[in-house]
Amino acid sequence: MLEEFQKTLGKISKDLRESEKELIKLVVDLVRFESENPPVKDYEIQLFIRDFLREAGAKTELHDPGDNAWALTSSFGEGKDGLILYGHADVVPAGNPSKWIYPPFSGVIIGDRIYGRGTSDMKAGLAAELFVYKLLYQNDVKLPGKLEFVSVLDEENWHKTPIGWNTSDWLLSTGKLTGRACIMGEQSGIKKICIGERGDYWVKLTCFAQPRHGSAPVYDDNACVKLFRAIERIHDAIKDLKVEPPKEIKNVVYESPKHIAEDLKGTGVELSFDELLQILVKPTMNVGVFRGGEMINIVPDSCEAQIAFCVPLGMKRQELHEIVKSKIGDVSLELLGESQSDPSYTSPSAKIVQVLKQSAQSVLGETPALYVTQGTSDANLFRKHGIDTVFYGPGDFANTHGFNESVSIKAVTAIAQVYLKTVFEYFS
Repeated sequence: MLEEFQKTLGKISKDLRESEKELIKLVVDLVRFESENPPVKDYEIQLFIRDFLREAGAKTELHDPGDNAWALTSSFGEGKDGLILYGHADVVPAGNPSKWIYPPFSGVIIGDRIYGRGTSDMKAGLAAELFVYKLLYQNDVKLPGKLEFVSVLDEENWHKTPIGWNTSDWLLSTGKLTGRACIMGEQSGIKKICIGERGDYWVKLTCFAQPRHGSAPVYDDNACVKLFRAIERIHDAIKDLKVEPPKEIKNVVYESPKHIAEDLKGTGVELSFDELLQILVKPTMNVGVFRGGEMINIVPDSCEAQIAFCVPLGMKRQELHEIVKSKIGDVSLELLGESQSDPSYTSPSAKIVQVLKQSAQSVLGETPALYVTQGTSDANLFRKHGIDTVFYGPGDFANTHGFNESVSIKAVTAIAQVYLKTVFEYFS
């Protein structure tokens, strides 16, 4: 059985090398869909993926959780120890087109790079997974387990579903995805594998006061001032709150700042190793929206702030929630339901982590490092459902969400080979 597996792997690996131009064309084709989120205007890109898989005879299902954010799934093989290849086809808005060297949805190829919104996050990774899945299916590979492919349209901005928020969570909760392990083609770069991330805790704080003429104010009885002070009390309470990571992941957490620093090169953000470590082991907060008042000479009657907190590994979102509640006084708090998740990680000894590392080493000639990211993704939701999840994709964080986003062609073709080998090794 193992010998036959290796022979089949060799054949498909050769097919993949000979099909690299088709793989790169697939990346370009996907980039040309203007699948910005927010808002999700349509699901044309999912129909394209459906037709691409149908060419090989693969069965697909389209799922409508509402609001145009349709998901696509496909699977073959049987067994409980399934592996999921995950991709999201939505991208953040491209912004001002004049800031781009090349049109953001052109997929222009210059040298080794493909340019366009979503190349790094994560249409190149999506294309590599999709292409490998199709090759495996059309070669009628008999896997001793179930291989699943999924593409969603609301990773960048979660959408409401019949049971809450986020399509991935809905697919997993309703049994439309059933694997035990998952590879996400998110932007890690080919030299490292992300096995953990912080959690999201997003809130809206609102404060009220008596409106008066601005010439006779009572400084303390001002909705904006009250809210400023509440926010400062929260920050004072968490700024020195260091959280100990779980023992199993502690070494990876403490090694991660050097990898994050590499990611941040070229972004204009320069933080020391210690500053990056503090981000990983402490709760952080970003006051992203602040609004209040109607006119300069009226004491504002209301003020609102929207704050995004990140929850470190070793802390539960509910713990942070209790701290925030205890510091706001008469300020009202509303949870922003579209982004709430606990931090999570996959054990460094998990099967999918070890197999992916070994496969990458075999293809690349060097072993990728393990790290945890300062950001968040759908991986938290997959782990919530007991699925060992990693993300490993050709894109680079430093190149993500900015103008002139691009991806290396060499990285795309290399990672496709890693995905292929990982599938075989996982099931063998």
